[in-house]
Amino acid sequence: MEETNNNHRLDKIDRKILCSIESDARIPISELARKARTSRTVAEYRLKQLENRGVIRGYYCLLDPSKFGLTVWKLWVSLRPTSPDERRQFFSYIGKHPRIWWYAECAGIYDAVICVLAKTPHEFNSFFNLLQEKYGKIITDSSILINVSFEYHRRGFLLDRPSKLIEGSFQEKPLIRNISKDALEILRLLSMNSRISYAELVHKTKKNVKTIKKTINELKKSRVIVFFRPSVDTRKVGYENYKVLLYLHNPRGGIIPSVIHWCREQKNITAVISCVGPWQMELEIEIDSFRNLCLILARLKDNFPDIVKGYETLLITNEGNFQLDLIDKIIRLE
Repeated sequence: MEETNNNHRLDKIDRKILCSIESDARIPISELARKARTSRTVAEYRLKQLENRGVIRGYYCLLDPSKFGLTVWKLWVSLRPTSPDERRQFFSYIGKHPRIWWYAECAGIYDAVICVLAKTPHEFNSFFNLLQEKYGKIITDSSILINVSFEYHRRGFLLDRPSKLIEGSFQEKPLIRNISKDALEILRLLSMNSRISYAELVHKTKKNVKTIKKTINELKKSRVIVFFRPSVDTRKVGYENYKVLLYLHNPRGGIIPSVIHWCREQKNITAVISCVGPWQMELEIEIDSFRNLCLILARLKDNFPDIVKGYETLLITNEGNFQLDLIDKIIRLE
C-alpha cells in the first residue's frame, strides 16, 4: 500500500478551495465558497492565507503558443560540477532570455529542463548555438525534443480522488490567430494576474466591461486562452514535483490512448506531455514520497508491459518562469 501524507497544513476547506480554483482561477469568490461549502468571508480569508503562505504563488493565463506560430522545443541539459556563481549565471541567463517560456532545475540524469519558443528549427538552432558558445564548457550532455500535445489534470490527491482532466491537447493543432492590439493588452494584464477584476481591466484598458468580456470569450473560443490557473507550490504542503521521462514501444506511432487514459485516473499525475524525441512521453507527478512515486511507476509498467520500455525520474528542485508569461516573450521577440 502507498504511504499516506499526514500533512496538517491544509484542512478540507483549503483543499476544496485549491481544487476548485485550479480549474478556473477567475472563479468568483461566491462560487468558490459554494464549492468549498463555506461562507464567502471564510473562502476569501482562506484564499488570502494560501497566497500569503506561498502555497499559491500567483495566477496565470495559459496561452497556446501554437496560436502565435510558435513551437515549444524542450531542451534537457546536464551540467558538469561547477561553482555556485557559474551555476547562478547560467540559470540567470536562461531565466532572462526572451525565448525561454519555462525552465526548471532538476536532480537526476539531467540538471535542467528548458522550454524554448521558436517559429522555425533555424530559430531554435540559433538559440542553441548561442547557448553552446556561452556555456558549452559546463554543458556536458543535452537532449532535444518537440512537444506535440500537453494536457493538465486536476490535483486529485488533494481530495484523495482520481485526477480529472482540466484541459487537454493544446499545442496539438497549430493555427495562427490574428490578435488585435487591444486583445494583446488584455492578455498581457491577464498573464500578470488572471484574477484581475473586470473593474481593474476597465480602468487599465479604457474599454467597457461588455467589450472586455466579449474579447476574453472570443480568445477562449479560439483556443488562444487555454485556461486560467493558479501557480501552486505543492512543496509548501508536503509534496514534491517529479518529471518522468517514458520510453514507449509503439510500432503504430502517435499517442497511445490507453496509457493517456490510465494516467488521467491516477490522483498524483498532474500533466501528460506527448513529444517527439529520445522518449515519447513525459509525466508530471506531485507526490509525498519517492517510494510512492516508484509504486505508481511499477503499476504503470505492470499495466502496460508491452508498451513501457523504461523510464527516468527527475526531481524538480527549483522552477523558473512559473507564470508562463507568453505575451511578454512575444513582444520581446518581435
